[in-house]
Amino acid sequence: MAEIEFVGVDGCKCGWFSVGFDGDGEFELKVFHAFDELVEYYKSAKLILVDIPIGLPEGGEGRRCDKEAKAKLPSGLKSSVFPTPARATARIAWQFPKDYDTANATQKKVAGKGLSRQTFGIAPKIGEVDVLMESRGDGATPQIREIHPEICFWALNGQQSIQYSKKTADGIAQRLDVLQKVEPKAQAIFDAGCSHPCKGVAEDDVLDALAAAVTARGEWQSQKVPTLPESPDKDSKGLAMEMVYWVP
Repeated sequence: MAEIEFVGVDGCKCGWFSVGFDGDGEFELKVFHAFDELVEYYKSAKLILVDIPIGLPEGGEGRRCDKEAKAKLPSGLKSSVFPTPARATARIAWQFPKDYDTANATQKKVAGKGLSRQTFGIAPKIGEVDVLMESRGDGATPQIREIHPEICFWALNGQQSIQYSKKTADGIAQRLDVLQKVEPKAQAIFDAGCSHPCKGVAEDDVLDALAAAVTARGEWQSQKVPTLPESPDKDSKGLAMEMVYWVP
């Protein structure tokens, strides 16, 4: 197949699960232990969209993109938008991924309140990506930007939120139906992903990475990249605090 141009990524128990499309619409599914390995492998890609916060607060001020994302989702899905930890907390969690107490103490110190166990579960990956993003510098390729899968599905579904959790059969079916309308191979990609040799790839990991890949391709080809918020803030390292999406 031709070189992969558009990549969607979601964290999984194995590390990072990716769905990649080449310019002819052929797809590739991969699992990487580390995020920098993924970026190196896809160094010729045009755009990588990843379900992880990029652009971090230094304290407890939060991010506008998280607040706007929650506002667009129904009550049952609002909890999918985790509070983004402070940069120092994320980096401590990345260095010591099993040490909740130290990460929690760090968050209390810099943000004025503690860290939920739910947020701590993804904090090591947030720190991993943050270290890489800071090292890349301005203008680095490929572009790496943040998505939230439920906002991707909201946009792909005519700016109407999915009603069911992705952990349910109805939620999976609804998301696949939305994806099938913009990617005819969605069911085949989902089936292949769910059969991946790495048993740590869950059904929702496949759905989220596929939504990100479809969004990456659609954004690039349409040259329209709407974001939450419309005019994103930048963090202390110059990284945009945003979630990008694509409305077909």
